[in-house]
Amino acid sequence: MNRRALLGLERRAPARRAVPTASIAPYQQPLSRDDALHLLRRFTLGPTTALVEQLIGKRAEEAVELLLGTPATEPPVPSPGTWVDQAQEDPRGVDIVTRGQIEATWKSNFAKLQQWWIELMRTEQLPAREKLTLFWSGHFTTEFTYDLGYIPPQVLYRQNLMLRQMRLSNFRAFLEEVTLDCAMLEYLGGTLNVVGKPNENYAREMMELYSTGIGWYTEGDVKEAARVLTGWKSSLYSDAPAPNGIFNTWFKPSDHDTGAKQYLGFTIPARDQDTNTEYLVRTQEVRRMIEILFEQRAEAIARFMVGKLYRFFVYSNPEATDADVLAALMQVFIANDFELRPLLHTLLASEHFFDPANRGVQIKTPADYTVGLARQLGLGLPGAADALARMEQDLIDPPDVSGWRGYRTWISTKTIPQRVQYAHQLIAAMTDQQAQQFVRSFDGWQAVDTFVAELSRFLLPRPIGSERSAYYMNLLLAGAPNYEWPSIVNDTPAVGTRLRALLRAIVKAPDYHLC
Repeated sequence: MNRRALLGLERRAPARRAVPTASIAPYQQPLSRDDALHLLRRFTLGPTTALVEQLIGKRAEEAVELLLGTPATEPPVPSPGTWVDQAQEDPRGVDIVTRGQIEATWKSNFAKLQQWWIELMRTEQLPAREKLTLFWSGHFTTEFTYDLGYIPPQVLYRQNLMLRQMRLSNFRAFLEEVTLDCAMLEYLGGTLNVVGKPNENYAREMMELYSTGIGWYTEGDVKEAARVLTGWKSSLYSDAPAPNGIFNTWFKPSDHDTGAKQYLGFTIPARDQDTNTEYLVRTQEVRRMIEILFEQRAEAIARFMVGKLYRFFVYSNPEATDADVLAALMQVFIANDFELRPLLHTLLASEHFFDPANRGVQIKTPADYTVGLARQLGLGLPGAADALARMEQDLIDPPDVSGWRGYRTWISTKTIPQRVQYAHQLIAAMTDQQAQQFVRSFDGWQAVDTFVAELSRFLLPRPIGSERSAYYMNLLLAGAPNYEWPSIVNDTPAVGTRLRALLRAIVKAPDYHLC
């Protein structure tokens, strides 16, 4: 089978998702290998053989609990280096040479931060934290490069820890943490929000992008929310005030608007000098504002967030979501007082999630594509942060406040070559010994047809046909009869060359870009 024939075969593969029929009732069958692979493709940055074996035979609800984990099973997050505690002076108030030196240090440390996170993704076992942290990083967006220059990577590191810690928490509490997060205050102008001159950026995005979506608030609500949020500051620099310690948020009473606010039709009372304190303003104004938002816009918040989570973990086409499934998930979210864990558990353990129509239809993010390949092949990820940026997923530095659009924007004439090129670089770095060990890790590897079937099952989201299997076997055998395959595997240089050729063909295939 020649290359043109293979590509033609791929193009004739089903291009659109069948209509799923299953509900959010728990999936009752013990997980098969294909079930485990599907769950891991969606909720981690790629399945590994060890993780697949851990999940096979378990009930979906049990497997999902292992993936979600509990506080007691959470391993500590390793530090990316001593630089995360080292503050520098504000570069906006120094000479151009010193500013250049400070910003050069930040750029270097930001690259270390990105690579640190990629390494967490690559080496993750259970519980699975990084895919969900990636979702929140694209939802509660903060850019390293923004209008005023750069946000110190030390602050972005702490925000990343917060997103990971809060990823399965109560969404109301999560929104409060984000609202007063040090990096977010700097990014959306919260530190410039003072009495008499309110900055409305975050007040608007809190509703439009982070909770309800457009249409559930007025311009007056934005203005009043901005007044609620006056007075909060971020400690970013060694030469700036830091009442709560460097890289933390603090409150400046003289910058806070103490007058009464009218938000979504409810009054947040005025306060006097004695009650204009950090604790009372946070609990009686900021928290109360968020409570009002959830009380008055519960259905809008549930619809907006369920839709985003569904599109990220099930199917990204915004016009092809299942209305009944989303409505049922909304009720789960509201009934559980906006706790994220029950919502995600219900979704990931559902019949709908495991419906065949929802398998192999999701376009991999650049992180899924690159980190997933490294995880499955047991390889490192040198230069991955730069590669992801070329694929248009610059970690912790999305294109704008709305994050990455995702779905079909991941695939273009620009990004496809970047994906394949980097994948080929990883495969080229696979040694002959690694290739031999990889082949022998599959049950039944001694039979070439069994090996190709199991490898395809492991790397591709749906079964392949006989013609394509024959093409892949031909790459491995190079004209030799099938019975010579065990001898080829025992020849370390030979199996390395042939496996790498097969892997290069697989990562170029259109369905390898799906999960």
